[in-house]
Amino acid sequence: MAEHEQRAHPRYSMRIQCKITAETLSGKTPMMAFRTANISTGGAFVETDTPLPLASKVSLEFLLSLEDLQTLKFILSLETLKSWKSKRVWINASGIVARHDTGGMGIMFDENYQISPMETSDQSPTEK
Repeated sequence: MAEHEQRAHPRYSMRIQCKITAETLSGKTPMMAFRTANISTGGAFVETDTPLPLASKVSLEFLLSLEDLQTLKFILSLETLKSWKSKRVWINASGIVARHDTGGMGIMFDENYQISPMETSDQSPTEK
């Protein structure tokens, strides 16, 4: 029997650098570096051998090219895109760990995200 796809957003197989900080009962975890296996505007599957606990609240930073940004259809005005001189942007998002699976964890994004152009090739918005 074929499995019915229940996702609201198309997902794309993209290995994208991401940084994740989790909120736990004892406070925030240090920022950890990962890569996505796939991503959509609604969430991402992050590769890891040690997933965060289910329902953990997380903050994420993704480094995307403008082409990736357009593929994923993040909401952004054409005027904003034209004004950026950078070819890559950081996406800041938040969400929760929704599932564990072999090789990683599924994170569901909430509706709040911010997009900012990179100022240097290796600096994240949190390092400014």
